[in-house]
Amino acid sequence: MLLREKMETEHFSSSEKAIVDYILKEGTNIQNKTVKEIAKATYTVPSTLIRVSKKLNYNGWNDLKEDFTRECEYLESHFLNIDANLPFKNNDTIMSIAGKIATLKKESIEDTLSLITHDDLQKAIQIIKKASCIHLFAVSNNLLITQEFKHNMARIRKDVRIHGLQNEVIFDATLANPDSCALIVSYSGETYVLDNIIKVLKNKNIPVIVITSIGDNTLSRKAECVLRICTREKLYSKIATFSTDSAITYLLDVLYSCIFALDYDRNLNLKIETSKSIETGRFSTVDILKEEEF
Repeated sequence: MLLREKMETEHFSSSEKAIVDYILKEGTNIQNKTVKEIAKATYTVPSTLIRVSKKLNYNGWNDLKEDFTRECEYLESHFLNIDANLPFKNNDTIMSIAGKIATLKKESIEDTLSLITHDDLQKAIQIIKKASCIHLFAVSNNLLITQEFKHNMARIRKDVRIHGLQNEVIFDATLANPDSCALIVSYSGETYVLDNIIKVLKNKNIPVIVITSIGDNTLSRKAECVLRICTREKLYSKIATFSTDSAITYLLDVLYSCIFALDYDRNLNLKIETSKSIETGRFSTVDILKEEEF
């Protein structure tokens, strides 16, 4: 749940509600406002602002202000001219549709990049690096997206096991080795079966990386490391999961590339030599596709 959604649904007293309404109206303008200034503008007292912060599970006003401002800046950036849920209309030409889908995918990747922090990415890389095996859990369409990640990682001898067989995923989580790690992909972060899986993994002290949307959700609260993706789509009211798919694919590509880079020369030589021996029959008459002899 987004912070602004919490602020709109939480029960507040009349004086607290005055402050919340003011914050929601001002948006990023609250960044440079002090407790006294907000209290004066809302005809309340500074202690009321502290109570609002506590109700929203913050230690104080500065922590609340920082998160709220960051969320506002994210929601106001990118996607200014395109709707992730309905990126094209029924009267668009085929070339207009082609252009809008391209824009949507580019925006989704840039949006996801803006959510990546160095520390979170570094933590995920170190977890994967140390693990003997990466157990990957997802459902529905997200499960299909992860296949390319498994394929790429296998080419550099990193074992990724995708678990998607219905009624077997909890069993698989229970059997996971202590020196492995888990990667869970969930846009909402509230999928029932994935919540059960993360409970099992936590009980076994297996580190969990979660790829999910922004805001507070069940899976992100329980994970050792959280990587956020572009959060612009509704759960159901959309043409397709264009934006989410692009964001997840991009983030998995980033993880693979960072693991690859840990031993760049060895992995590159391994990839090239393996491909050369397997794909001996491939050729092209187009110069740009032709391989150079090393």
